[in-house]
Amino acid sequence: MKKLASVVSGLVLILIQPVAGHAQGDVIASTAQASVTQTDIDTLIKSLNADSRTRLAADPAALDQIVRLTLAQKTALAEAKSKGWDKQPQVQAAIDQAQRDIVMRSYLGSISAPPAGYPSDDEIQAAYDQNHNAFATPRALHLAQIYIAVPASADAATFEKARKQADDLASQARSGDFAALAKANSQDQGSAANGGDMGYVPETVLLPAIRQAADALKPGQISAPLRTPTGFHVVKLIDTRAAGLRPLADVKEQIRATLREQRTQQNAQAYLAKLSAAAPINEDALKKALAAAQ
Repeated sequence: MKKLASVVSGLVLILIQPVAGHAQGDVIASTAQASVTQTDIDTLIKSLNADSRTRLAADPAALDQIVRLTLAQKTALAEAKSKGWDKQPQVQAAIDQAQRDIVMRSYLGSISAPPAGYPSDDEIQAAYDQNHNAFATPRALHLAQIYIAVPASADAATFEKARKQADDLASQARSGDFAALAKANSQDQGSAANGGDMGYVPETVLLPAIRQAADALKPGQISAPLRTPTGFHVVKLIDTRAAGLRPLADVKEQIRATLREQRTQQNAQAYLAKLSAAAPINEDALKKALAAAQ
């Protein structure tokens, strides 16, 4: 979860620019100064890799945290601009430097891209064969759940009400239609619409309590309510998938993109080295600059 949070924290910064004009129904959360829209979150989630998206689907509280972080940053930006913070000399200097960096990276990317035919199929196959560990897939569990949220600040009565509801739903699910119960009662909106079906979830991203309980189930069996920091989960094991190696066909385009990016970086470094290789360096002036900076 820490890894996902660090990735998302960086991506949220991309979304703090104000977006002009959106339907009220598109707003997920707002303050007086800023709003987080469905488009904001859709853009962020689509920019994550498949593993991170799976982690979010399995952890509703994490998605709420992302919304709040996005809203806080957009609100802070609006507040800063209202105070003219973006007009300060040091901020303007940083913006100018960022603009120069963007222009340089864009230009280098345009002149450093490898030929369209790179890499060849043989080069892709070699990269696949040499990096099997990178394409290993952990054991995965095909799960469905009924989720009852319990706020961290809930009092004893609220907690007991949620526990009883989870107990009742678990009992009904064992003799009834799990999917129908999930659609009608689960508070995990992402899976509830699919009858609680979460798809195949890598066991490495499951919350410990859910993983331990699911490991004790046979396909078709349903767990007792499982307490986690965010609420209660009634889990149904649908199937399991053993650990394995992703086929080359599934990762071929990923390998192609990685090799092209690596070659682009190598070409850019070589180009920069060539530009400055013949330039003489005034060592005395360099020493003075170093001394002045101490």
